[in-house]
Amino acid sequence: MKSKIASLNAITSKTPSFRNLIRFRLGLRDEGQALAETALVFPVILILITGILIFGIFIMQMMSLTEGVSNAGRVLSVSAGQTTDPCALTATSLQSAAPLLVKANLSYSITLTPPGGSATTYNGASCSSADTTTGAAGKLLSGGVVSITASYSQCSLAFYGNNLMPGGCSISRTITEAVQ
Repeated sequence: MKSKIASLNAITSKTPSFRNLIRFRLGLRDEGQALAETALVFPVILILITGILIFGIFIMQMMSLTEGVSNAGRVLSVSAGQTTDPCALTATSLQSAAPLLVKANLSYSITLTPPGGSATTYNGASCSSADTTTGAAGKLLSGGVVSITASYSQCSLAFYGNNLMPGGCSISRTITEAVQ
């Protein structure tokens, strides 16, 4: 009996109470409790952290596209008379400002409105002109307006093999700038 009480004292590091003595005699110990609690809580924490990371990637894609469109609008608005292909300049500026986006998943629409003229929309990454006074480049005149819309398809919202947007994920951003 004394050896069991001595081992109980070694385990609890205090004078045994009647309750502790009964628990010791019956073999009721708390030795695996922390492991069991960790096994129950860990999957929930893992799912929460993974969800936060997936949502963070989606937000990063939105912010990259927004920054890219904004940068492309600024570059194009100060390029009157300096480029023969405003669409390629826009695409290059957008891709440079958003390097984390997959270029094949980007689509562009550029609307050029010369001062006092009608709007012309160009789709794609090229609208080449022979010189800066004809075609698309000829519509990029000081005092006009340029509007750029870029869309990014195939954005990432997959969570443990489940796509959270089964109809497809597409982000679109538009900016309108006055040509300087």
